[in-house]
Amino acid sequence: MSPYPRPGKAGGGLIRSVLRLFKRQGLATPLKSPILIAVSGGVDSMVLAHLAGTYGRRLIDPALVTLLHLDHGWRTESSNEEPQAVKDLARQLGFGFRHVALKAPSESKTSGNLEEDARNKRLEVYDRLSGPDKEFRYVMTAHHRDDVAETVLWRFLRGELLEGIAGIKFLDSQCLRPFLEVSKEQIEAYAKEEGVPHFEDPTNLDSTRFRAWARKEMLPFLETRYPSIRKTLAGYANPQSEVSQEVERSSEMCLVNIVQAVVGGPLNRAQRAALSNMLRETSPGQALSLPGGGQLKRLKTGWLIEDSSSDNQL
Repeated sequence: MSPYPRPGKAGGGLIRSVLRLFKRQGLATPLKSPILIAVSGGVDSMVLAHLAGTYGRRLIDPALVTLLHLDHGWRTESSNEEPQAVKDLARQLGFGFRHVALKAPSESKTSGNLEEDARNKRLEVYDRLSGPDKEFRYVMTAHHRDDVAETVLWRFLRGELLEGIAGIKFLDSQCLRPFLEVSKEQIEAYAKEEGVPHFEDPTNLDSTRFRAWARKEMLPFLETRYPSIRKTLAGYANPQSEVSQEVERSSEMCLVNIVQAVVGGPLNRAQRAALSNMLRETSPGQALSLPGGGQLKRLKTGWLIEDSSSDNQL
């Protein structure tokens, strides 16, 4: 096989999204320091590892990558089949491999919440192995756009958004998250396209856990009324993200179409530019002249369209 294979549709979209995110975040590629990729054996992390090793030559040299598998001691699969599958993938891609067995929850529970306890133990391992003066500079994790949406929903329900805490950071201490602008659907499409082996964690189906409930019940229900809810939530977490900009463009086109339908004529380029500026303006009171002599005003809670005689308002 060629050392630089050409990606399929899903692979091309994923690697371009990753490289754009690194560029926008100001982190130069290819990375020059050794890194870990945290790989559980699930589809998200297996796809991240496979993508980096197969199509990621502009992201990092495979010789600098080690796959890290953490065994939380919850399931027999995480102690046997999963680390072997991750080790096999590492060998296939030319990566290093490291396995760390963590204490079972009953032996180390500290937070009163198993998921939080597991997260804390993972972070302890990351802190021990990676950082500016450690063996590895960064740890890459496979958090993606749907995870961001679930996190925003979780923090909204807990009232944390009032404290300015929104989504998941691209770079948080030594943790890098290349998939933040990639959807779960894209990840699964890549796994199918490339035949990436992976395991399904049964806890992902347990609706007594918030993320499983949000993923399987709450967000699908909201999507029946608001099909773009995941994009909207993820965009809220980071106003500068590609997702947020896409939502903003969609909102702008919707408003343009409404205005054109009301006034019965198209907006010219200057009017469209002015409307775009008004959408980004936080203070109300701006007005835009429309075809036929009417005008569009920005209010505190929305928009007002007036005709030329001001006898009728919409």
